[in-house]
Amino acid sequence: MKNKQDFLELNVVPEGKEAWLNYEDYRELERLFEAVDVPGPGKLDDTYTALYDFLVRTAGLSLPRDKAAIHFNAFTLLRRGYKIEEITEREYRDLLRLMDGLEQPHKTDMGLHDTGGHRDLYNYLTKTMGLPVPAGRGPVWYRAQALIEKHLQQEAA
Repeated sequence: MKNKQDFLELNVVPEGKEAWLNYEDYRELERLFEAVDVPGPGKLDDTYTALYDFLVRTAGLSLPRDKAAIHFNAFTLLRRGYKIEEITEREYRDLLRLMDGLEQPHKTDMGLHDTGGHRDLYNYLTKTMGLPVPAGRGPVWYRAQALIEKHLQQEAA
């Protein structure tokens, strides 16, 4: 069993660097991370190999082919988040209008009706803004919320 210091030594994600993965890559990292088991002894299986390849090729990390290092750095990268796009003032106002009164769903809520507020928000994000987002109330709401929060941070700076 490794202690906290051992795990911190496995970290190759640059300290203080802002998120650099785009939304689609971040979603792929989530999918790959969910597929691996908790690290243990033994050789890398296909799921760990796929996650390792993603971390090296897509995220640009240089790390050992070790389950603990792969798992720890993937987790660290997931916590870093994804690079949130900048939006215009008009898009900001439109998102606020579309989100006004919408229920905040659970992040994993993949239900999305053919009509209603969450569908309108989904259509705006995907068709009007051209952004990738899975068809689900949770992903749609949280994607829009992240765009709004980043816009507010930029205005405050």
